[in-house]
Amino acid sequence: MHITYSLNRKDYFAGQKLHAKRSELSFLGYCTSRYFYPFIGVCILAFEFTPHHAGGTRNPQPFSVACAVLLLLLPVYVHFMARRAFARTKSGSGDCTVNFTPEMILTSGAHSKSEVQWSAIQSSSEDEKCFLLYLAPGRFLVVPKRACTPLQIEELQALFSNCITPVVKA
Repeated sequence: MHITYSLNRKDYFAGQKLHAKRSELSFLGYCTSRYFYPFIGVCILAFEFTPHHAGGTRNPQPFSVACAVLLLLLPVYVHFMARRAFARTKSGSGDCTVNFTPEMILTSGAHSKSEVQWSAIQSSSEDEKCFLLYLAPGRFLVVPKRACTPLQIEELQALFSNCITPVVKA
């Protein structure tokens, strides 16, 4: 099976999001950095700028306000780091071609060519936007579903279930 696509930032972020959902602990970290910490920042700001008694005013503490602003900006920082990681992959500068054969996966892009044996794939994961093929716990190939026809998606699912043998941990 032959698939050609240009990996864009949306595909990369979808792969990173799916990767974050691989375990409860990593998903907790994902949600914490994007939702919980900013919520705490909003609560700190609300506490600092709300008067605590009816007639008086309260001077906000600069350290608390600075911490709250940092907590609010954490999702922006995480997004910036993900954009930087995408730029460093050099995957977004051209078309990528992936050939799935019963023996191996052949990939070629603007800056690389590789052959990956099925035995090197530890596991796979998928959601509504992409497939991930794990070479190591933090290293994976992203195959966006937007580049596939519905028939190709079914063929990929069958191929992955037949060719990928799960790694047994001792």
